Amino acid sequence: MAEKRRTGLLEKTAQVFDLPADVVAGLPRLELIGDRELRMENHRGILAYGTQEIHISGGVFGVKVCGQELELRTMNALELLITGYITDIHII
Repeated sequence: MAEKRRTGLLEKTAQVFDLPADVVAGLPRLELIGDRELRMENHRGILAYGTQEIHISGGVFGVKVCGQELELRTMNALELLITGYITDIHII
């Protein structure tokens, strides 16, 4: 019941401030630029790292990025950037 109230509060806050609900709720946001860059906001850290596969925690779900010559270019507490030849992205 408390979770349902919280969800309603987040939705109302998003409406009042004219913000996307995912931003207010802290949900992960993915942005794929062509097949060479993937940006992810609100991540929870790297779970596995390799040049062909990178696994990222998104909190409520995970993201598996597959490709070749993958590289974690930048990462801070809020966002990360992966570059390389991205062939697949899986929600796990």
